[in-house]
Amino acid sequence: MFIKSLTIENFKGFHSTHDLSFNMPDGIHEGSGLNIFIGENNSGKSTIFEALDFLKDSSRKEPSLIVNKSDPNIQLNDFSVEVTYVGNISDVVNNYVQANKINSFTNAIFQCQNNVEHFRVKRQWNQATPNDIKTINFWNNTQQNYSNPSGIDAPFKKIYDNNFIWADTNPSDEAKFGASTICGSLLKEIAIGHSSTPEYEAFQSNYHNLFNNPTSDLRVKISEIEQQIQTVFSSQFGDANISFRFEELQIDNFFKTANIVIDDGVEVPMNEKGHGMQRAVALSLLQVYAELTSTANNTTISKPFYLFIDEPEICLHPMGQKKLLDAIMLISKTKQVFITTHSPFILSSTEIRNAGLFILKKINNQNTIEAVNTSPLFPWSPSWGEISYKAYNLPTVELHNELYGYLQELNNLYNNVKVDQWLSAQGIALDKTWIRENKGIVQNPESTTLQTFIRNHVHHPENVTMQANKYTESELKQSIEQMINLVEQLNVTQAEIETTI
Repeated sequence: MFIKSLTIENFKGFHSTHDLSFNMPDGIHEGSGLNIFIGENNSGKSTIFEALDFLKDSSRKEPSLIVNKSDPNIQLNDFSVEVTYVGNISDVVNNYVQANKINSFTNAIFQCQNNVEHFRVKRQWNQATPNDIKTINFWNNTQQNYSNPSGIDAPFKKIYDNNFIWADTNPSDEAKFGASTICGSLLKEIAIGHSSTPEYEAFQSNYHNLFNNPTSDLRVKISEIEQQIQTVFSSQFGDANISFRFEELQIDNFFKTANIVIDDGVEVPMNEKGHGMQRAVALSLLQVYAELTSTANNTTISKPFYLFIDEPEICLHPMGQKKLLDAIMLISKTKQVFITTHSPFILSSTEIRNAGLFILKKINNQNTIEAVNTSPLFPWSPSWGEISYKAYNLPTVELHNELYGYLQELNNLYNNVKVDQWLSAQGIALDKTWIRENKGIVQNPESTTLQTFIRNHVHHPENVTMQANKYTESELKQSIEQMINLVEQLNVTQAEIETTI
């Protein structure tokens, strides 16, 4: 079962309705289940994660802090998050939903698109009915409406796992062994299968013999303390029997005293290591937990597991980021992974070609989101230069080189003179001057376009004559924009030709 699409309305920085379709793993290609969110700070990347978290677990925040406020002249009174799941939903429900609630789930499953099972859910808030935020709603495809069958909220939370590593998460917290941490959950899964073994039953028996057997030395000493307390209590407050009772042993209580020790030459507790090492360990724990829980309850049906990592590059050096990307690519072959990132080491990797990329921007105080594959510039898109320009409005020589070379290829322009002739015919002025050097000898000045002028600077930094006459960043941006317009025109023309064939 995978997350096919997300619809958010008036949720935090997203005004009105926004629809997203996600990449889903195909089990064959690394990165097929990876979804990457790119954009400047405060553009809504983490909000996508928060929306998916809200759908499953609601929120403890006041709704007034969640509803969109991007337009001060409009006071909105509702917001919602809707998700459509696809895949082997019936099998997941039959294996992970309690028996008396299975029908409520299976009645909401519908088929479309090659008989693939779909399951659509929604959580919403409305000022007029504020308690709606506490309930999950299932879509009835036959009746074309939402409803909240009795008792589905708790079972819904158990059919899949969301696992988040936020940018501000202290990775050492995930290495603690509390009930809600990854380590605690990991060892609990192990303990569930071990609690009925002869080894553990013998341990339980020894525990009771030590703490609850009246003849044990420890119990005799405890009884003496009980008697002293009872004597004091009775003399002051009246007769009563007071005793210490040690309840049934809970195996997960013992894990709370555990800690992770790392030995990479020197053995020290994990919380004494750098944050980069701690974060890497936390990510490793998540991967193991995902594999362990995927076949829980002795079933061959995997429990859906979605991994969300907010800025995974934090505290990692470049090589560490590359290794982390390798791990993420491998995981996303079979599981859905969602990350936000600014890292050029991740975004410039050719490995992300199978991933879904989404660019977020804040325009007029409102978040916008666009899938990169909706308007690719090149057959090899997306490239790092293309991404950085679309996401951050950052012109780079890498993108300039790609555009220049692609225009040459599309139009069979085999030298710079022919490129300038073609660019001039498209209305671009020959208003720059380039002076060649041939074995250190200065040649006659040549009129060129801005595009060739920048290209020559990039390819010939050894030209001493031109070093004092460089291009500006605004000129680089202008040149890139002009070439993007030309490429887009050519792409449209090519698409029109293909539709007529």
